[in-house]
Amino acid sequence: MAGKHRITETSEFTAAVVRMLYAYGRRAQSDPAALAHLRTIETAVRDATNLAVFGANTAGQAPYSLAEIAAVLGVTREAIFKRKKLGRLVAERLAGDKIIRIADVRAARAETLIAAGVDDQTGSPAELRAITSLRQAANG
Repeated sequence: MAGKHRITETSEFTAAVVRMLYAYGRRAQSDPAALAHLRTIETAVRDATNLAVFGANTAGQAPYSLAEIAAVLGVTREAIFKRKKLGRLVAERLAGDKIIRIADVRAARAETLIAAGVDDQTGSPAELRAITSLRQAANG
């Protein structure tokens, strides 16, 4: 089968992402400190929506109109216009395929927990080292 590439349809990809999000919720039940990552996930979902709106309205030979996108999402054209502008900013920020580094995610978890005054009782050794490093940097 060399040269053959299976195409993943959008509905299939969506199902996988939704399953992962629900699995994350179940995972956070046994690792409550994982709640610290929810803002990151919420931001990523919002940014992805804005990026999709921007691209759907500007990309390709026959982009969707603002009215069509609004109808699909069940919101006003004004809301879509705002999302399109925000989507352009996301596209610019992500230009060059910004890499999501695990160390950055660990550091964000540590910062959130320290700011909240909550101990990380369930973190991995690497997550706990991130907290220790931040505390040492703040004290030294």
